[in-house]
Amino acid sequence: MKIQLKLKYFMVIAMAVTVSSFLLMGTVNAQSNPSNVESQLNRIRELTKQIESLKAQMAAAKTERKESTSKLIAFLREGSKGDSVKTLQAILSLDSEIYPEGLITGFYGKATAKAVKRFQKKHDLDQVGLIGPNTLEKLNKALEKHPLSIEADNDDKRPCAIVPPGHLIAPGWLRKHGGERPIVPLCQTLPPGIAKKLNFPTSTSTSTPDVTAPTIYNVTVATQTNSATIHWMTNENATSRVFYGGTAAYTVSSTFDPTLVINHAVTISGLTASTTYHFQVESKDTTGNTATSSDYVFTTTALPDTTAPTISNITLTNITSSSAAIGWTTNESSTAKIYYSTTTPLIFVSTSTLTQSGGTEATTTHGIALTGLNASTTYYFIAEAKDVVGNIATSTQNSFSTVQ
Repeated sequence: MKIQLKLKYFMVIAMAVTVSSFLLMGTVNAQSNPSNVESQLNRIRELTKQIESLKAQMAAAKTERKESTSKLIAFLREGSKGDSVKTLQAILSLDSEIYPEGLITGFYGKATAKAVKRFQKKHDLDQVGLIGPNTLEKLNKALEKHPLSIEADNDDKRPCAIVPPGHLIAPGWLRKHGGERPIVPLCQTLPPGIAKKLNFPTSTSTSTPDVTAPTIYNVTVATQTNSATIHWMTNENATSRVFYGGTAAYTVSSTFDPTLVINHAVTISGLTASTTYHFQVESKDTTGNTATSSDYVFTTTALPDTTAPTISNITLTNITSSSAAIGWTTNESSTAKIYYSTTTPLIFVSTSTLTQSGGTEATTTHGIALTGLNASTTYYFIAEAKDVVGNIATSTQNSFSTVQ
């Protein structure tokens, strides 16, 4: 787009020079040969029309570019494609907790759908993962606060939301948001004064060969049970790679990503739950200068607890004509309950089955006293244990008889 505008600009200048030349030549020729005047005037009129046409095309191109930077997104869902999806992704990428990948691809895939759900959760909306009227309203308000600019690479345009630079240092804004500064988008260049005050790394331009490796900073990790996504920033466009392993020897390397970016995100998978890993990130700039970070560590999250407690050592004590005490132990902290009845087999949903709870405290040693029993009667019971995440275990059916 920029190249085409420049070419049209130079064509307008060239035609204007040509018209000026014709005017000058026309003045001379009119004095020496009046019959050529009319043909030269016709030529001038033709060139003038072409200049006006090119000017109109340039104005239309500029208007189109301006409209693309302020275009609001429409109703979207997973599978959607196009500039509207790019606009959506640009807004979501302002918050790394909502859209940690930060990829502006123009395709509404799984990562974008998850980011939309996080956005909806943050704004107390139904987490449906698609853009409906309520979500669209919130996104449009975000567009009002953070206008879009366009990153252009030849004819490839990518929207990017801009943070007002003053928000980065304004005390009132920071107090309102808990002292947390907004994230500076990749497409934004900070004013020198604000960048200096924030100690924000900036790349420099020089006519001498670039022999300086990129600066790596803001290394963060988001872990799952079997994977981890590692983010970092560089002060210039560079490639991405992560080395990792059980120690700082780094026995494994992620796939090398040759894409030149400032905001890096690499996901490594096939990890073991509840395990500590060491890692180091690497970035290489356009001239081959390579930077590596220091050693970092992360621990993958534990697998969900889906195992019920184990019930053992069931005991019966203090059996009288109207009461009995039942005790047992579990291999993990859990709450306790007894189901009991005079009929067998004992059925939980039966109206003849009674229950007695041991309370809400989770322990490994349990004791429940049954009272109000009938004398000389056989009772059947089952013990229940529920752990802190809701896994339930029940014992086999047992029995006891009250005394006369």
